Amino acid sequence: MLTIGEIPSGLQPFFEACRREGGLSQPQFAHFWPAVLAFAVSFRGRNACEIYACVQNDTQRQKLNDFLTQSPWDGRRVLAVACLFAFALLKLKRGEELFVLLDGTQKLKRGKTIEALGKVKDATRKYPAPGHRYLIVYLRVRGIMLPWSIALYLPKTWLASAQGKAHAAQTGARFKTLNELAVEALATLPTAWKRQYRVTVLMDSGFCNKVVCPAVRAAGFHFVVAAQSSRTLVKSRHGGGAGKTIKLSRYAPGRLKFHGQDVQLPPKRKGGQPRAFRLAEVTGWMKGLGVVKCVFSRRKSDGSVLSIVSSDLSRSAREIALAYGWRWEIEVAIKGLKGRLGLGSYCQRYVEGAVHHLQLSLLAHLLLAVSELLRSGTAATTRCDAPQCPSISQLQDRLRARVWRSLLKKLRQRRSAPNVIRHLYRALKAS
Repeated sequence: MLTIGEIPSGLQPFFEACRREGGLSQPQFAHFWPAVLAFAVSFRGRNACEIYACVQNDTQRQKLNDFLTQSPWDGRRVLAVACLFAFALLKLKRGEELFVLLDGTQKLKRGKTIEALGKVKDATRKYPAPGHRYLIVYLRVRGIMLPWSIALYLPKTWLASAQGKAHAAQTGARFKTLNELAVEALATLPTAWKRQYRVTVLMDSGFCNKVVCPAVRAAGFHFVVAAQSSRTLVKSRHGGGAGKTIKLSRYAPGRLKFHGQDVQLPPKRKGGQPRAFRLAEVTGWMKGLGVVKCVFSRRKSDGSVLSIVSSDLSRSAREIALAYGWRWEIEVAIKGLKGRLGLGSYCQRYVEGAVHHLQLSLLAHLLLAVSELLRSGTAATTRCDAPQCPSISQLQDRLRARVWRSLLKKLRQRRSAPNVIRHLYRALKAS
């Protein structure tokens, strides 16, 4: 098991930015950086006992637990500061592509006394079970995924209970749908990005509605979203004005057959095979979304048809299909968060503790990304669309090696058991 005694060399600026701009006090920071580092490199769980076992200091476990559950540090602010720190390392040029990815996920919870529990559907269960739902926002820049924010969905039934009313009176929380949480998350993005970069919001069909899409337009961004097959579109005439109303599911097959074009999209991963699609497009007006370009995409491998809607009329059908293909990256990131960084694997009774745990999981992912960007150096500042970062497990192994080197360097300075330290260095290099 790794023992965390100090911040590894090169990562001090990251943590210092979180402390200074995130508003962390000195006692909070003393618990913050070991917790984030433990979330990133630990082989075990991410509760207070497991994190305390990794930390090499004189603090009490109860104080660490209070920091995770009760301390009033602003995790949303710290997470945004950390994301902007990583964003600055890439040195984006004006006009470059920036994707904002939104998605909802969930986690089943067994504890009956856990606050904010609702009914969630799971593929392994026949009926809905108690659990938590989250809204996660990621930035995709030059093929690198950077977590921006996470929000916990508070069910209306829980807010009406005695615990929910007490929480609402203390924090001012109110019931918000996932769509409203998405609008709030979009409002936290820097307004200067719409003038500096080409920002596109990628979403699945659950956010193709009159709440989220107009909010994207109001923020000055464009959206690329999958549309439900039951949606209707009012076609635009070549000379201007409205044409006939079409239903996407009925119109797509004929449009693809007579007006479609066969295209090949590049592989999503290095060494993969090109993807073959047949694409067709139509421009029109959709209720709640305004004037959009609708792209029908049929995959050659299985014949499945997908309708993709974009507010950016200047994009070609191929560009829209290629952009929407990157939305799958957030699904991969969420799977890595749950499997490697403990997203949702908490036993916190109170809402504050659950939210802090979720934010620490995302901060750990940011720490892994920053560590890789600092290792890559100038290679990370070149334009590239393909994914550049390895998997979360590979990033964890590299950061664990840095922690080991830092620990061994500290032991060597003390001149204790030099032969043992020499053998440990050889074992580290061999691994």
